[in-house]
Amino acid sequence: MPLVQRLLGAALAVLFLLAVLVFASIVFAILVAGGLAVWAWLWWRSRSLPRGRRTVEGEYRDVTDREPLEDRRRDRL
Repeated sequence: MPLVQRLLGAALAVLFLLAVLVFASIVFAILVAGGLAVWAWLWWRSRSLPRGRRTVEGEYRDVTDREPLEDRRRDRL
């Protein structure tokens, strides 16, 4: 192979490598910008949601007319 072909091939290989790196960096920048936009939108939508669980305190009373289990056992014996 002549020396000119080798030098031309090496130069084209370096140019191709640089073009691939530029393209990859552009794609990476677009993906980062898109991810940042999605994160910002989700943050904006969820900023008014409550932080953590809320506990509701209160009392309750059983108002059913059933007999307690203890009384049912005594009736059967």
